[in-house]
Amino acid sequence: MTRIVVLFGVLAILAGSAPSLAHAAVTVSASRTDISTSIGRDFTFTTPVANRAPAPTEPLVAHLNVLSLRPGVYVDPEDWSSRRTVFIGSIPARSRRTIRWKVKAVNSGDIGIYVAVLPQSGETPPVTSPTIHVGIAQRRTLNSGGIVPLAAGIPAALAALALGLRLSRKRR
Repeated sequence: MTRIVVLFGVLAILAGSAPSLAHAAVTVSASRTDISTSIGRDFTFTTPVANRAPAPTEPLVAHLNVLSLRPGVYVDPEDWSSRRTVFIGSIPARSRRTIRWKVKAVNSGDIGIYVAVLPQSGETPPVTSPTIHVGIAQRRTLNSGGIVPLAAGIPAALAALALGLRLSRKRR
């Protein structure tokens, strides 16, 4: 009796994982695993999506995901990239497609980025790239957006104007 239960359990596991095994022929890698940058800077990386199977894939879709690796940091992925979903189409047997991603560093801290690829049908779980660790330094500057000349120049100009008026009144 125990052997029958185990046999049915094994068959159920194999039947449930069959779509995932077929989908495992698709792999996603990343051109970079560590990136260091500062707030406001753009950076790029690529993710090759490979089909190792002897047959073409179903049409595929890739999606860029951005998340904080530390608590308390809010990340809105739409701020990081305007192009987060790419429809790859079918990849021929034993071929690959490479996707280039352009991302802007919005928050400081430790950020994780990965790409998930799945069939457009959504019938099998996604395959993901390795996590790309992005260390983003907080940019500290005294001249944020060119404000220092303006902040120093206006008071200096007012002082010069006041001094000029005072000198012109003394001459009269």
